[in-house]
Amino acid sequence: MSLLETRIVENSWRFDPINLLTLLAHIGYGMEDILFCSHFSTCSQSRLIQSVEFRGSPKKVLITLNLGLLGGQSLLPNYLFKSVDDNVIEDQRFSEFFGYFDDRLLRRYLLAIYPEHDQALDPSWEIRKKASLQTLKLNSIASLHWLSQLVFPELQIRAKKVTLHRHMDLGAPILGKTQLGYQAVLGKIKKIPVAGVRITLISDEDNFANNQPWPDEVERRLQELMFPILQGIDLDLELWLMIRNQSTSLSLKANSYLGYENIVGDADQIRQIRIFSGRLYDWH
Repeated sequence: MSLLETRIVENSWRFDPINLLTLLAHIGYGMEDILFCSHFSTCSQSRLIQSVEFRGSPKKVLITLNLGLLGGQSLLPNYLFKSVDDNVIEDQRFSEFFGYFDDRLLRRYLLAIYPEHDQALDPSWEIRKKASLQTLKLNSIASLHWLSQLVFPELQIRAKKVTLHRHMDLGAPILGKTQLGYQAVLGKIKKIPVAGVRITLISDEDNFANNQPWPDEVERRLQELMFPILQGIDLDLELWLMIRNQSTSLSLKANSYLGYENIVGDADQIRQIRIFSGRLYDWH
């Protein structure tokens, strides 16, 4: 066994099933390489996982759980266990017979409560989760508030409908081609009022962690977590960050924001910074 496998065996009682299955998948053991059995005992145990055993040929992992047909909460009739205690039924043959059914029952039970590991049900759990999100009306106020709260659990969230301005690039006027007159626009940029959503993130501190400013952390989560989910939705969005209390002052250094951080001598006040403003359909 490898060092990691040895540590898994020694600390098997510390795991719960989902963490153990995830770790085994990480080191190369799929569900087809795992066998399940129940701990043959007539009394309840203090832990869920009794033991983990790695087998070399063929490559298998045997997980013994304090669940199933042979466990303390077995559904089998008591007279069967009494027959084993009275040596009417051989204990080894008894455990091997019901162990065959235990593997199937425990496997289906674990896959039912952890469907992300059931490759037969869904080959890609991540694709399924993304498809499930697409069935929601993500441009509604309620959905955007719910999604923002998941992405920024440390912050207070406010979401409301507002009128925003969409900037339309009409191109430069060309002599001899550009038409003037009724409903014609002379100029390169035109502001059009559109219905949109404004999301305000409210924080009591100016830094997220390790002196990392909240604007940088908000921008990172938007690009990595929130915007990929909202990709393809035609929505005009404005997102603001509000800081109630700032303990630092403006200085000439990286990650310092003029107009956002306090200047020495200024009275404490709520600071706001606009993180994003635009049309999500155009985001890449």
